Amino acid sequence: MQLRYAGWIICFIILGNMLSLSSGAIEIKDLPQLKTINLGGTFQGDYRHISEDVRADSRFDIRRARLKVCGNFLDDLEYKLSAEFQGNITRRLLDAYGIYHIYPGLNIQFGQFKVPFSREWLIDDSVFPFAERSIGFSFQPGRDIGLTIGGEILNQMFSYHVGIFNGDGIDGSSRGNQKDDPEIACRLVVYPLALTNISGVTPFFGVSFTESRIDTTNIQVQVKSSGMIGTQRNLYELKANTKFGALLDIDKRKRTCLESGFIAGPVMQYFEYQRYQYYDLKPVGSEPTNANFYSWHTSLIINLNGVPISQKFSNPNKESKDVWQLACRKEYFSGDANWIVPAAFNASKEADASSIALSWIRNPYYRIMADFTYTEFSDPLRVRINPDGSIDYIHSENSAILRFQVNF
Repeated sequence: MQLRYAGWIICFIILGNMLSLSSGAIEIKDLPQLKTINLGGTFQGDYRHISEDVRADSRFDIRRARLKVCGNFLDDLEYKLSAEFQGNITRRLLDAYGIYHIYPGLNIQFGQFKVPFSREWLIDDSVFPFAERSIGFSFQPGRDIGLTIGGEILNQMFSYHVGIFNGDGIDGSSRGNQKDDPEIACRLVVYPLALTNISGVTPFFGVSFTESRIDTTNIQVQVKSSGMIGTQRNLYELKANTKFGALLDIDKRKRTCLESGFIAGPVMQYFEYQRYQYYDLKPVGSEPTNANFYSWHTSLIINLNGVPISQKFSNPNKESKDVWQLACRKEYFSGDANWIVPAAFNASKEADASSIALSWIRNPYYRIMADFTYTEFSDPLRVRINPDGSIDYIHSENSAILRFQVNF
């Protein structure tokens, strides 16, 4: 099944209802069905300081520069288009989808959008409490082109999404010549107190899963710490042309995520465990073998002046007063040691990281964030070879990020 151009269906539906052809000219129709058109975006400007003297990664950076158009067309059709203009991004289109609300608790979403997988991934970038997502974010499916069925049922006790996607990433991503299958994705979250009279705290438990038969172009693991974002450095890398030689074939790719936590007014805590697996990777001259990765992270977010945190990951500040937000995170990553050449010093089997971030959110347009992350590597990573032949290594990383953000 090829769904590559499904992301543009919503554009044609909207334009088809807005425009008509008459005598070779385009005329604007009346728009009684058009409910809302919202223009917005996000700009994030960073200063990133890396304390290790052997690295030259401290810099100013435009982390994101996004423009979006969203709203409702007809009574039951929601749409969104968004594009990224940040310099390192070559495939500009991020979101292009529609959501058709069939019944309460039953929606169809189609186009290009975030694959339903993990709470951390689904939190919008503009309100994410840290400067960067966890190390395990490298395993997540990102955005893709496809279709999902989902919604909330039983007084929002269950949130479910089941979908089918290309499995290749956003439009313009590379595709291989070998046959592959669509990727199946599902996410289920349970809010066990939704049917009770207990208020003030909202615990939740969730599971996400993806599986697809893929080709070698889909073998792409680039694990980065917070201070490596936007650079060519990785703390672990696996791709089709490896240090072991070219990979000839692969069978399946699986992702699993378990999540739990609670929301209680201005406080939110959540924990996620992720497992990422390749099955039957076949290098030249070797027998097929698997590659296994896993990570976990736990986060605590507190709005210090008592503004409630939304379950829907929206901006926590809808009032005129400011929000002071404190966020702490502990995380761990483990890579497959069988795909590491120790003498190369270009991969670390394990990494531990701790983060603390303080944000001042000015309703709802401005945000200033200070984020500090310390990451320790289980194996030394080579940074560079000096002219005299000596080699510089790092065993840990101290990354401080100061961010100014504008939402409009």
